[in-house]
Amino acid sequence: MTRKINEIIIHCAASPNGKSFTAEDVDHWHAERGFHRTNPSFNPSFKSIGYHYVIEMDGTCRFGRHEDEIGAHCEGHNSRSIGVCMIGTDRFATAQWAMLKDEVAELAKKYPDARVIGHRDVYGVKKTCPGFDVASWLAGTLDMAAHTIEV
Repeated sequence: MTRKINEIIIHCAASPNGKSFTAEDVDHWHAERGFHRTNPSFNPSFKSIGYHYVIEMDGTCRFGRHEDEIGAHCEGHNSRSIGVCMIGTDRFATAQWAMLKDEVAELAKKYPDARVIGHRDVYGVKKTCPGFDVASWLAGTLDMAAHTIEV
């Protein structure tokens, strides 16, 4: 790893809850917003995706950018962070929650000095992404029933 990672930033795709969008859809949305990758040797079919990981409705965790590649997911923080995106907005499938827990645990092992935060924690009340409080989720106090959708 050539980058110093001090943040693992959790996002939501701001897509309709319960709809099975994919990492390919996220790549398309990011292309529409003008994002682009320079010489992507890792996952070259993704020309624009800004996240390092996308967790789809079925719990599959898809690679976007390589962890060594600077992301395009949190302005001012991309050079020192890893971006993880959950498909949906504020209600996620049980399989997504399980994968998020596993993925964050793995990333925390790799980057023990990194703090795990939500995108909205970087910008305060200006953002609602992700649609849940990451600190409450990490502490085990989040009302999971209010944020879980069965698919």
